[in-house]
Amino acid sequence: MNTQHLGAICRDWLLARTEHVENYVLKTERRFRTTMQFLPEQFALQQGAWRAKLAADRAWWEVPAYQHFLAINGVKRPGGNFGRLPIMNKENYIKAYPIEERCLGGKFLQRGVAIDESSGSSGTPYDWVRGEAERSRTQQTLVRILEQMVDNKPRLAINAFSMGAWSTGQNMAQALEKHSTVKSTGPDVEKVLHTLEFFGPRLGYFVAGYPPFLKTVVDEMLKRDFPMAEYELHGLVGGEAISEELRRYLLRYFQTCHSGYGASDLEIGVAVETPEAVRIRQLLNDNDRFREELLGCGKRVPMVFQYNPMCHYLETSTEGDLIATLTYSRTLSPRIRYNIGDEAKLFTRRELLQRMSDLGQNTVVRPGAVPLPLPYLFLFGRRDQTISVMGANIYSADVERALYSQEQLAIGLSSFMLSVGGQGAHCIHPKLCIEWGTSETPKLPLEPLARRIEDRLAEINSDFRNARRESAMNMRVELAIYPSGTGPFADKDRRIKNRYIARAQSQ
Repeated sequence: MNTQHLGAICRDWLLARTEHVENYVLKTERRFRTTMQFLPEQFALQQGAWRAKLAADRAWWEVPAYQHFLAINGVKRPGGNFGRLPIMNKENYIKAYPIEERCLGGKFLQRGVAIDESSGSSGTPYDWVRGEAERSRTQQTLVRILEQMVDNKPRLAINAFSMGAWSTGQNMAQALEKHSTVKSTGPDVEKVLHTLEFFGPRLGYFVAGYPPFLKTVVDEMLKRDFPMAEYELHGLVGGEAISEELRRYLLRYFQTCHSGYGASDLEIGVAVETPEAVRIRQLLNDNDRFREELLGCGKRVPMVFQYNPMCHYLETSTEGDLIATLTYSRTLSPRIRYNIGDEAKLFTRRELLQRMSDLGQNTVVRPGAVPLPLPYLFLFGRRDQTISVMGANIYSADVERALYSQEQLAIGLSSFMLSVGGQGAHCIHPKLCIEWGTSETPKLPLEPLARRIEDRLAEINSDFRNARRESAMNMRVELAIYPSGTGPFADKDRRIKNRYIARAQSQ
């Protein structure tokens, strides 16, 4: 028996063992969920590392594109040093190889395979293929996430994510069906409100959608004097970050509001906001000293999630980019050390809680909540969600925080767009366009509001604060308010997500 044949036998045995474990987990999800609460974090990390190596080895054996990708990067086969494998991304892997060559066996045309599409918010939508087994596993994972966020009580879930070819809406609908009764309305306010009115307050509800859409729903309810207090409403948001200021706005009317992290490049349900994670995020948002001690001076507020390394093995690059490996053996189109383009920082839960204790903070959450012993993902988001003025990086997430600190704006805010205004090098400045939620805009004191937004940005963004000291004129915020769907927001119906940084031609 030659070495190659022996290696193939060993590989098949390992894969069979892995698939047996995965099947067992799916069939005994409640036992798995209970076990995860007591499983040592270090064991999960070690198993995640082992599974990532196995996923790389299988991809090398069965995925034509990955074989070539390793070869052109000087790697004969994965071997034992996982950290030396080349990092893939959209440019060097997704765009470089046909979709079938990135699949197991070099094909995707088979029963049970679904194709969905990313939103195209980065400029170009991409198609992604997913096998039946991996979609089933993702759905079961989301069931466990929902139960960790709230509980296992069945509710009526209103899926208000965009439907059609896009991945989030389809996958959320299928996942929610495993937990609750589902009606997929898409992002249609009238259909959401009709559903709530038709079934009434006797049921509990999940309302799932992009964060700005949930605010639109709340604002429409307020305009109609909808009896929200009679309803049990829980918000499930995703697709983009939510500021704590917006969460607090929603929590005036929702009992809970949780977010999750996922991406079309990978899958939904990569990481989740547990009650403990929300508590830590609130501390980072409200306590500047704590945030600076934990993350360093000038760091903006990240989203805070917990993740299971046995499903998604996460690393960070030397530049701080998030690197993800899908570890399940039956992933149709494997991603091995994939750079999704998000800036992130990773903590073990043990390390994070120790650091918090040293800084005099605790993570006490609601009574009865059982924390998960899983590591933490601090997600800062895409590096391109920023403009630069006088060397100061101004992030859309910081602008959202500043806007929601102004009650006059928060009550009617639908979306916003940030750009660099001015014509010459000596008069450039931040320009902030706000989309109002109605066809008419209120008469607001724009100049005082702009200065208050400016002051708030200086409080939460050290880049902005320092640049303002050096050149106050260049850091003066120009504020404009537009009726819904007009001005720079006229083409928003073509997109399923808001665009927060204006393109060059819109500036």
